[in-house]
Amino acid sequence: MTNPSLLIQNRAVHFDLVRFVATFAVVQLHVATPWLWRELDLNSPFWITCLFFDVFGRAGVPVFLMISGALLLNKEESYPSFFKKRFVRVLVPLIFWTIVYEIKILANHHYLQGGVNWDTMYSILKNPISGPVYDHLWFLYMIVGMYLITPFLRRIIPVLTKTDLYYLLGLWIFSNVILPLVYNYSSFKLGLNIPVVTAYLGFYVLGFYLMQYKFNPRQIKITWFIFVASYLLNIFIVWLDSNMRDQVEPFYLSHHRPGIFIQSISAFILLEYYAMKAFTRYSEKKFKRLAFLGSLTFGVYLVHPLIIELFEGLLMYYYAPAIRFAPIIVIPVAAVVVISVSMLVVYIMQKTPILKKFV
Repeated sequence: MTNPSLLIQNRAVHFDLVRFVATFAVVQLHVATPWLWRELDLNSPFWITCLFFDVFGRAGVPVFLMISGALLLNKEESYPSFFKKRFVRVLVPLIFWTIVYEIKILANHHYLQGGVNWDTMYSILKNPISGPVYDHLWFLYMIVGMYLITPFLRRIIPVLTKTDLYYLLGLWIFSNVILPLVYNYSSFKLGLNIPVVTAYLGFYVLGFYLMQYKFNPRQIKITWFIFVASYLLNIFIVWLDSNMRDQVEPFYLSHHRPGIFIQSISAFILLEYYAMKAFTRYSEKKFKRLAFLGSLTFGVYLVHPLIIELFEGLLMYYYAPAIRFAPIIVIPVAAVVVISVSMLVVYIMQKTPILKKFV
């Protein structure tokens, strides 16, 4: 293996570009997905188009995790230093945006559902203890869990041999990719618990593992084939499974299904490869622009659901007919508008002393 320290020093900066692309993938996923559930005809061109965009965006979160693993698992920091830096970066925004989205939920109940009673308010206010109050905030809960184990993983992962890493990743794939597939189609249940390989650990470790290698052009061509094949296969399987059940079936849209798993890994390899090639030609001016984009991605992830709902609410009279008429055009255009407005909001917050710590 190549010295990972040198790779991190020489290559980590280009991940700002990878992170921005992954953020866009997640935004267009969240633009397309609601329409996937609103459409009743699972064989209509509209539903299938929405499915194309939905499946395409499913690699975004695993790519985020692999970036984090690549950048964090090889660093050396004391426990206090790590927790002070990372937890302030995640927990403060989590608390702030939890309050923001709780206020939004209460406002929805008040204006759209005829008022808020004490039972409703209690159920909303107790939600943060048991889990995220808004769907996309689950990622912050998950990343907090990853951060809790990161200082310990840093002591272990860099000194593992190839065989050790293959064994760890093999256990994770068996527990989180293969077994759920078996359980979905049979009554077989394995009464064995493998506590180390939690749901998203594998993506985290894979980011570190994949950074050890420089892929050659032939391997990249093979990776392109794998990415396209897995992407198209995922679309077909979700369509087939949904039609067999006569309803939208999200089972194969999970990050841990074999198709999305393979699509996510190949997407990370391709994005990292091409971002690195692009970065070698960047001037200092372009690097600063890239760093600026990278600094906005976390905030964009946090704020974009509000922008999507605002966008749909204000323009629904035009937006709904337009997206049904030409989804292949309107979905990416809407995603560009949403991410642009989100970036503007985040930029303003970053320039505001009181708000900058929340993005």
